[in-house]
Amino acid sequence: MARRQTGPERRKAFHQGRIASAQTGVKRLWWTAWWLVAELTELDKRDKRRAHDQSLALANQLGQFADRLNNEHHDNLRGARRG
Repeated sequence: MARRQTGPERRKAFHQGRIASAQTGVKRLWWTAWWLVAELTELDKRDKRRAHDQSLALANQLGQFADRLNNEHHDNLRGARRG
C-alpha cells in the first residue's frame, strides 16, 4: 500500500507541477513566488520569528534585484534618447 503524502510533499508536488508547466520565465517566477508564500505561511504557523526574519531577508534580496533591473531599464532608455 502506498503511503499518503504529507502536507509539505503535497504542496511541493502541486507547486512544482505549476512551475514546470509555465510557458514563460515570468510565469515560472510568478508560480515560484506563490510557492514561496505558501511555505512562509506554513513557517509562520510554526515559528513566527523565523518566518519574519526569512521574509525580511528575501524582501531585501528581491528589492535589490528589482532595483538592478530598474536601473538597467532606465540606463537603456537614456541611451536610446541619446543615440
